[in-house]
Amino acid sequence: MTRFGTTLLAALVAVGFAGSLIAGPSEDLFAKTHKGMKEADVASKWYDKLPEWVASLTSKNQFPETWLPFGIEKGKLKSSKELNKFQIRDANKKQFSAYYMVRNGVDANGRTVYEKTNDFGWLAWKGWPAKSIVGTYPVEGNQDNTDLVGFAAWLYAEKENELANRVLTIVHGRDKDLAPLIEAYICDKEKWTRPSEGLKAWNAWDIDYQLERVVLVTPEEHEKRLKQRETDAANEFKELIRARGDYKGRPPRRVPPTRQLVLIEWEIKQFKIKYGSSDFLKDTKNTDKLQEIQDSITDDLALIKDNLDQSRKMATDGDANEMKKKAEFLEQILLIDPMDYNLRSQVANAWYTWGNPAPHGNSCDRADGMKKAIPHYEIIVQAFPNNTGFLMALGRCYQALENSKQARPYYEKVIEIDGNAGNGLTAKALIRNMDQGDQNRAKKDDK
Repeated sequence: MTRFGTTLLAALVAVGFAGSLIAGPSEDLFAKTHKGMKEADVASKWYDKLPEWVASLTSKNQFPETWLPFGIEKGKLKSSKELNKFQIRDANKKQFSAYYMVRNGVDANGRTVYEKTNDFGWLAWKGWPAKSIVGTYPVEGNQDNTDLVGFAAWLYAEKENELANRVLTIVHGRDKDLAPLIEAYICDKEKWTRPSEGLKAWNAWDIDYQLERVVLVTPEEHEKRLKQRETDAANEFKELIRARGDYKGRPPRRVPPTRQLVLIEWEIKQFKIKYGSSDFLKDTKNTDKLQEIQDSITDDLALIKDNLDQSRKMATDGDANEMKKKAEFLEQILLIDPMDYNLRSQVANAWYTWGNPAPHGNSCDRADGMKKAIPHYEIIVQAFPNNTGFLMALGRCYQALENSKQARPYYEKVIEIDGNAGNGLTAKALIRNMDQGDQNRAKKDDK
């Protein structure tokens, strides 16, 4: 070091600035939490322990659930534009097994219920997105501050600044000594000038996890987010109105709802929580409109219930004409809430019952019943691809119409799921009958 450099350093030490040249915000924080380790090493150390954490759960038959940008096809994970839910059941240092979970109806609030399947693929740890890890790894209930700081360091390395901030906010709220170091670290990452009055908490409602998430921001950023929230509220409000469709007058209406009514009702409740303190919801015109929509949904759901009660009294004697009338009546009920899969299944089953497929599967009493049931079952199977009951019904519709090419894939899917149990045995028997029927028809055509 030159004489000038030595003199300058001595002067800086005298006024207390030497530390700022030697250590930055991350070094200051990690000096407290990780004995002075470098940020990259802190992040790497945390991530290296992630497989151990997952394996510790799976070894105790505790299986974490997560969202992944994959589907499943013939025992392999395939990239998907949509996120799908998976359960992790096995883990080693290189990879983990992701078991596909399928939708199986909705709960009382209209939220999707998922069930486990045996379809799985192996995924290398690097294929697990950071956002999905945050949804699975313990944060709010994690009392290990050192672990959470390490997690945040890794998230910053993955360019997931908002998620890292959220993790650090947990530690900030319970450790006064670390709080100023965390604020300095966050400001450094965001290239913010740390305000003299400190950072402010920004609260946002996480609909997926039903939790209020908090991040730390500057007063300027806080004001910016307030304005953005007003814009978001207005846009989401319009989307809710579009999803509801027409709702005045007696159904059927010109524009049907694009989501299930109970789900729209639940989303309105979430909207009120998310934007409860916004200026948008302080406007009585908007709150009155939301209440009007909620009231209309309540009325429609009551009407559906009354009509379903009436439908249960129809065709109790097995008369074919009455069974057809019941199916037609249920079709009209479905127009009120076309995205209700349970209601649609009742319509499909009513047409199926009227169609009355033969026990051997190769014919039916009324082909029109089978034809009318098919589009309903196809919509349901698309939503619940592993429900063997619906797969069987759809296969039987096509078989009864002598369409073996269309029926076979549904039976084969049932066998793939159930094997030699449940509907699997029935599907195998129906395939044999179907093949025999095809052979008999071929012989007749040859004569």
